[in-house]
Amino acid sequence: MSEQRLQAGERRQTEAGDILALSPLPVETGAEAADPVQWIRQKNNECMDLQGGNLVFAAEFALMFVSLMLLMLAAGFAMTFAVFIDRGTWDWEPPLYLLILNAFLTLPWGLVIHFRASKELKKSPPIRLNRKKRQVAIPHWVPSGKEVKIPLWGESLFMWVYIVYFITFGVIITPFISEGPVDAYGWTFAGYGLLALIIESLIFVPYLLIGLKLRKKHAPRLEYVYYPWEKLVAYIEERRSLGPTIFTEQVMLTLAVPNPDDPQSALAATSINVGHETAGIAQWESLRRFMEDGPEACPDPQNNDTLAHYKENCRKARQEKSMGAWLWKKVGDWFFQRYLAHKLTEWRTKRLLPKTLPKDLHEWSQPVPEGQQAKPSEELKKANQKIRALRKKNSHLTPQRLLEEFYKLSTENETLLA
Repeated sequence: MSEQRLQAGERRQTEAGDILALSPLPVETGAEAADPVQWIRQKNNECMDLQGGNLVFAAEFALMFVSLMLLMLAAGFAMTFAVFIDRGTWDWEPPLYLLILNAFLTLPWGLVIHFRASKELKKSPPIRLNRKKRQVAIPHWVPSGKEVKIPLWGESLFMWVYIVYFITFGVIITPFISEGPVDAYGWTFAGYGLLALIIESLIFVPYLLIGLKLRKKHAPRLEYVYYPWEKLVAYIEERRSLGPTIFTEQVMLTLAVPNPDDPQSALAATSINVGHETAGIAQWESLRRFMEDGPEACPDPQNNDTLAHYKENCRKARQEKSMGAWLWKKVGDWFFQRYLAHKLTEWRTKRLLPKTLPKDLHEWSQPVPEGQQAKPSEELKKANQKIRALRKKNSHLTPQRLLEEFYKLSTENETLLA
């Protein structure tokens, strides 16, 4: 944010890079509305949600470990069956050991990724545009006011707990996996391992449960800032950073609610990497068209994370691909458990996420009676008339140049009036 108010079409230099302002006022850009980064999550006649992230990929990555576990168990049964054919004896040890190994090595990783993906979804709630109220709801996290410091808490603690449990369990099952008879010393050793497991559980389990409860109680609280659409600050920023060995550049589309008490900060803000300034303007135009012209004027959600979309892709693949390519796709679908991944993603977006959103957002999103719907301001109407005339006069201008020329024209008029 800056003490000097941004205006649509203005370019500014910052320490991180260059800024092209898109709003306020949210004037027409002349660009075609598009959703290149698949930011539009859902829309209806009242509201549109914006949320980034590939939710299906996170679910597939977690469920992949289930497939790995099943493959290892199948290998164990295949080895046992081969021994049975060769010697005529059935040995349950290989599949049992593989089951135990997977319970400690494979399955936990899938569970960790699953819970972290659900946590990240809760930490990145959607932005919501309400076209009937002509307002934008942007999430921000409010600190609880009291910082809780739990000794030794962190990812390293969970890793050490996991390692300690793994070693202890290995000690317990040692007599069961050793070849030949086990002497009294071996059973005593396993008994000490069982005692250690009980003591560890009496220490770790209460500590983790109390720590998780305290963290949840004193975690930042999700709130939404509701702000007029026409006053929203929107800009595209080219961020450049030079490291010791590499130069990086990002192009971010940012929506922000300015903080009236601190011009250098925002009450709430969100940014998404659009890759290129032209793509950022097209993405912004999809938001603007929804607010000004309705849901039919902007792109529909991609719906790549829905089960219906997955089933439709499977039907198309069966019709278009050769038998070999289709079978290879089915192998990949099974390995990444894509059917279950889409089911899990739908559950997250339709059940899990709505429960985490504050009640006032649901109330704010309710339909508005016809007579109470907000209308565009006269200032915005006049600004759009000016930019249409400018576009008609200079049809060759790109959206960037059109916005820049509009800004020049506006500042010249303000100077003359002054």
